Amino acid sequence: MGARASISDVDHARAPSGLRGPLRPEELPGVACAREDVPVPAGYAVFDCETTGTDPAVDEIVSLAVIRLDADGLETGRYTALVRPSRPIPAEATAVHGITDEDVADAPAFTGIADTLLALLDGLVFVAHNARFDLAMLQQAFSRSGVEFHPAGVACTLEAFRLLEPRESSHRLSSICARRGIVLDEAHEALGDVVATAALLRAVLAAGIAPESVRLDEARYLRMRSRGDTRPASEPQVRRVFGMARSARLLRPDGSVDRDQVVALVARVTGVADVDALTREQVQDVFDELERLTDDHHRLARTA
Repeated sequence: MGARASISDVDHARAPSGLRGPLRPEELPGVACAREDVPVPAGYAVFDCETTGTDPAVDEIVSLAVIRLDADGLETGRYTALVRPSRPIPAEATAVHGITDEDVADAPAFTGIADTLLALLDGLVFVAHNARFDLAMLQQAFSRSGVEFHPAGVACTLEAFRLLEPRESSHRLSSICARRGIVLDEAHEALGDVVATAALLRAVLAAGIAPESVRLDEARYLRMRSRGDTRPASEPQVRRVFGMARSARLLRPDGSVDRDQVVALVARVTGVADVDALTREQVQDVFDELERLTDDHHRLARTA
């Protein structure tokens, strides 16, 4: 990929004002490379899919769209398809994307379009908004067709904008588009989402950043977002405290999580003895301490 550079090495004079914001580049939660510091990719394949659910191991694609871009973000082609899954589409999935069993009754199964799709993606950087999910769904679909798919590179516009705009309240596709004046037609429809994602990719390219080089420091990103956040910690955040406590070995002799040890740690870190009363900033402090304890435990286990 070429020499890794801090985001501070990117020429931000070329960046749209929304990409600069109040933070200095070196303060951003992660790293990226300037476009001129990495090999020029053959191009980008911007992808989106609608699915039967959110578990790549069992769920399937029911609709997909691809827009091919050259290295400068100019469109060179597009492809869309409905896909017939092997099982009925759950009602809760239809409620999100509007695709019904009747809509896909005459559509090909994924195996029927796999070769076409593979040719469209070949040699290009795979791009999606939340690329981890879309790529996992796509790789599973190819795998069921007997094909291993490994893109030339991966770029995630969700991670890119979390890096560049870490203090924004939302990084949903619709939220970023609204901030940047990008029209999002038919949200949760594959082609509409992929057109919008391509526009976000062009914004990253215009900032002089190689989108495939973005590496978000997720822990630092979460810390920045929680700083000064006095809202109550969410239920999933509180549950995570106890999940992390298990990894940190705050356990009773029977192997269950020792709530007394957890409460003592929370009180030591935050001054609050009630785990359920933590703010979102405080719960991040607890996460940091639990991660430190977990790392210490793993180091001791390796040297034992």
